Amino acid sequence: MAGALIAAAFTACGGSGGGSGGGSGGRNSYKIKMTTEKGGDFRFNLSGSGVATVDWGDGSENISLTLGEISLGENSVEFRHDYPNATIRTITVNGDNITGLLRCYSITSLDVRGATALTYLGVESSSLTSLDVSKNSALTQLSMYYVPLTSLDVSKNTALTHLQVNGNLTSLDVSKNTALTSLDVSAPLTSLDLSKNTVLTSLYLDNNQLSASALNTLFGTLHSNIIERTDWQGNPTTEKSISIRNNPGAADCDRSIAERKGWTVEMR
Repeated sequence: MAGALIAAAFTACGGSGGGSGGGSGGRNSYKIKMTTEKGGDFRFNLSGSGVATVDWGDGSENISLTLGEISLGENSVEFRHDYPNATIRTITVNGDNITGLLRCYSITSLDVRGATALTYLGVESSSLTSLDVSKNSALTQLSMYYVPLTSLDVSKNTALTHLQVNGNLTSLDVSKNTALTSLDVSAPLTSLDLSKNTVLTSLYLDNNQLSASALNTLFGTLHSNIIERTDWQGNPTTEKSISIRNNPGAADCDRSIAERKGWTVEMR
């Protein structure tokens, strides 16, 4: 089976690190290891090249499928299994070139340190509080949606162009992520420095804890560069937008600081 890729803002699976991943020739016989406590239908998608093999952790037969690369109009490959009851299961995944891990839910842990070719990774609706992506330097898109992360270190992920975090982060350092074009953070952030992110064009900061003073300081760190690109319809544009809905200081901040730099500020 296959699941269609939603370009740019994808949803996927994620979790907390644990153990040292490796291929079939390494110390551990997995590239990816994840844990779930969910019974019934469980699924996730992989992309890449070659064959990926999944051990479902319940004694059932392993499944092996040929992967395909993600691109517009193409599908990633769905792996699906039915567990008879809700108990802890450890799932291991092997493959020589796994580049995307997408569309899995209810994950309680994830180790992707052996999957160094990953470019797409995310998590949705899971109970994870941490994720180690320090070995995934090829990542270009990382989405952590409805996940109670308390920390996230992306200092090694310098290739990131899209980052989405919806969780419990109180701070986020993106000073090393100079390739970011899209940043979406919904968390109890009270400050954010974007002075190193000079190619950003899309910034969503809804539902944070940014005061008027913090927003004014943040606006001051925004770049004033003109970035030529194409929008989602393929039309040329130089638009830069920032959304600050549902922040304590949204009504009283000085939007002109950002607007003078060419940014459109959305607050309602």
